[in-house]
Amino acid sequence: MEQQHIASTPPRIGLLACDMIWEPLRSAHGDYADMIAAILRAAGAEFELVTYAAHAGELPARADECDGWIISGSRASVYEQQAWIARLMDFSRAAFAAAVPQVGICFGHQLLAHALGGRTEKAVNGWGLGNLELRLGAAARVLGAEPSQVHLLMAHQDQVVVLPPGATCLAEAAHCPHAMFSIGARVLGLQPHPEFTAAFMRDMTLENALGLDKAARDAALASYGEPLDSPRAARWIADFLKIRPGAALTPPR
Repeated sequence: MEQQHIASTPPRIGLLACDMIWEPLRSAHGDYADMIAAILRAAGAEFELVTYAAHAGELPARADECDGWIISGSRASVYEQQAWIARLMDFSRAAFAAAVPQVGICFGHQLLAHALGGRTEKAVNGWGLGNLELRLGAAARVLGAEPSQVHLLMAHQDQVVVLPPGATCLAEAAHCPHAMFSIGARVLGLQPHPEFTAAFMRDMTLENALGLDKAARDAALASYGEPLDSPRAARWIADFLKIRPGAALTPPR
């Protein structure tokens, strides 16, 4: 009898959206879900993306409701006394305890560190903005990356100042010593925004809503014409979440 081929269900990835891209940038460039889905699919990932408006109080019922979680950026700070942030930290701790992998980007990176016993503060050196260099250390081999320099888009004025217990620093930047970290196969934090494009960053910078001085603004604008390693970072995320067919990344638990 001829065997029927049954298509496997793609992994279900939950996006815990901590903000919305504001207008008119959202109409021109999309929201977090659009950007994240685009760069992961361009990296060869196969998945179903489910979005939860965490900033509006919407959270999954269970930590294992999805096969992995991505926590987005936000204009909020993780140390603000807001109910939705406290609830999201509780959820991230539950997902960690359940060994469901979580990836945090910018605010998400800071929230995971803060929730799991580290500390995030406003950076004393001000905004980190532009296409900036990160130095990958030897520990980045857990992502399949060799020690090297990469260039990624960053836009933040808070940063992780103390890593949580059990965390390993994977990359640093001149202005940000904990630019990437991991905790086994459970947590990957990235301060940069691999989902952003240079065009989005240019438009955001030209809004001049960040209170930058002219020199910082001009330096950021000039950097957007330089090559980016965002596709590499997208592969790291996809492999960490095990949504890229054929990837063999298996970091320790």
